[in-house]
Amino acid sequence: MNNKFQTKSPRFKSIEERGEPTFKSTRLDKNTHRNTRNTQEKREKRNDEFRRNERRNDRNDDRKSKLGGSIAPNYDIYPTEGKRASGEGSVKISVKGGSRSTEKKTGPLSPRAPEKIRNNRATEMKVYGENACHTLFQQRPDAIIRLWATVEGAKKAGELLSYLAEQKKAYHVVDSEEMERVTGTEHHGGICLLVKKSTPFSLEGYLQIPRQRDCLVLLDGVNNAQNVGGIMRTCAFYGVKGIIVEQNDILNSSNAARVAEGGLEFVHPLETKHKQIALAQLRNAGYQIVHLTRQKQAQVLSKTALNEKIVFVLSEVVANDVEYPEDTNVQLSFANPLNSGLNVAVNTGILLTQWYQSHIL
Repeated sequence: MNNKFQTKSPRFKSIEERGEPTFKSTRLDKNTHRNTRNTQEKREKRNDEFRRNERRNDRNDDRKSKLGGSIAPNYDIYPTEGKRASGEGSVKISVKGGSRSTEKKTGPLSPRAPEKIRNNRATEMKVYGENACHTLFQQRPDAIIRLWATVEGAKKAGELLSYLAEQKKAYHVVDSEEMERVTGTEHHGGICLLVKKSTPFSLEGYLQIPRQRDCLVLLDGVNNAQNVGGIMRTCAFYGVKGIIVEQNDILNSSNAARVAEGGLEFVHPLETKHKQIALAQLRNAGYQIVHLTRQKQAQVLSKTALNEKIVFVLSEVVANDVEYPEDTNVQLSFANPLNSGLNVAVNTGILLTQWYQSHIL
């Protein structure tokens, strides 16, 4: 039989040889693809969250540079709960320094109880500035509670630091940034004291003691701390012992104490319920009350007789008319082209100089 017509029977290739996936391999490939896709989605989600946080931080940095202050960190990006290592249950996560906690701490054992805060604000104040702090230490060392000082400020306060160490009172040497946070200003002078406020006097009780010669100042609507500090400094310079105010906190201001350069320790606040009540009490006590006015018909200060017992009424804006004709009304300048006149602290210096030259020198 001729074999040339005989052909080799065809041989079918297997699935593996043809490269076609089996059912098992197809299922594995789909699972692998799904896992890869989920991993990519999770990675993209984390990247998106990271980019959002970066943009948020950039905006905070821009706000910080524009406002010149510090921006509180955003603690919302941190998780608040996490699973336990055993996989059962969860635990709370808190960030140190974060402000997420809204629980209000109260009770006698809480260091930030509202009652303690109100009491501290009513009885304590901060005094900063080199002259103000050292003068307070000389006059009322027992009133000091705590001290903050920069390295430069501590070098100038050796005696004060020694006293605090002997009395076992706290003091902290900090950098300039921390001092600005403590005082709230860059004009701190390198030192700050937390002190007890001085005890105010009532005007009624002050007038019960008869005095032959006395000079007082009454503040009528003067609330600017810079002006109040300048007035206290001028009063202390001329030996004036009392300033009549309706609120004692006007004088017990940290900024006013700094401007006063230690004058707060020599001038006592005399509290009154109202200005009109104070004026009536002063008239009955025999004080001459002097008001400033811009009226051209008023007397000039240099030609006005000033009594030994006198009260100068000071306000931010000098009145154009005479409000109290029963009192003494004086004019400082007849050629004043300004609408506001002089600063109230400058007016204080002019008035006290005139009285000082007449009765002290």
